[in-house]
Amino acid sequence: MRGLSALIIPDCLPHGATAETPSMKVYWIGLDTPGRLGVSRKPDGGDALDEQMAHLHRGMVDHVVSMLEPAEAAGFGLTEEGAAAERHGVGFYNFPIVDHGVPGDVEHYARVARAIDGRLRSGQAIVIHCRAGLGRAPSLAICALIAGGMNADEAVLRVGRARGRPVPETDDQYAFIQAFAARLKADQAA
Repeated sequence: MRGLSALIIPDCLPHGATAETPSMKVYWIGLDTPGRLGVSRKPDGGDALDEQMAHLHRGMVDHVVSMLEPAEAAGFGLTEEGAAAERHGVGFYNFPIVDHGVPGDVEHYARVARAIDGRLRSGQAIVIHCRAGLGRAPSLAICALIAGGMNADEAVLRVGRARGRPVPETDDQYAFIQAFAARLKADQAA
């Protein structure tokens, strides 16, 4: 698995195909950028993993960001997710956060959100996943939109609309998003 630099690669694949697999539906967020951003539940582990990564590649997905913790990924048979993604030409970045939780390192989180925004602006397609695609993944997607200049409330609504339900999953995640937006705004004003 590669680190944050995995999100920073030159060139992008052309877009247009769907990235939905039988058990890993990608909820694409309507954006005004050349790239695409989607959130999803985790892929299936074991034998299905390679096929799901190949399907994402055929769907023109450039990067997958997993928010699963190492023990959580192991429990789902996803310890080889990064290797499977890279075998199929899909960049992989593991950004673990506790299920139902918020990040401890806000600076790192902000760097990842900004990197995602940069990749979207350069035309790349990114899928962020967590266990169910309801809390951690939508929270990061929302923060990437905020990093790109979108109002926090609009970002929450836009990701929720794509997901077909209110997001994020917990009050703590929502409070984190609001604090994240306020912090970025203060940083920009300084």
